[in-house]
Amino acid sequence: MEVAAVVGLTVAAAFLAVILRQQRPEYALAIGLMAGVAILTLIITKAVPVFNSLKELLDKASLPVEYGAVLFKALGVCLLTQLASDACEDAGEKALAAKAELAGKVALLILALPLFQKVAEMAASLMNGQAVGG
Repeated sequence: MEVAAVVGLTVAAAFLAVILRQQRPEYALAIGLMAGVAILTLIITKAVPVFNSLKELLDKASLPVEYGAVLFKALGVCLLTQLASDACEDAGEKALAAKAELAGKVALLILALPLFQKVAEMAASLMNGQAVGG
């Protein structure tokens, strides 16, 4: 990953936000949000090979495709939740930031619920002495 690009963009956005915050606080918030989205996009595009490697590992392990899908969706929920929370905190809305984080946690729980059900079914079948099917 090109850390210099991320650092440069971050420092430039922070500098602009500090200057604008004195006269136009709404522009400072917009700068921070746009920089956050740009950095997140840059990171995700640079992380595509990692995602592909993880997909290959899941394929080699003969795990169901839905496990990988849940993993990638969870990563997306975490990234978007963090971006929203940080934007709210930058705007001085700590209560809204906390609500965004809570929404992300609930979304992760809902996303993982089918996996929890499968683990519970496997544990119950093992306790009953039955063979576990993939």
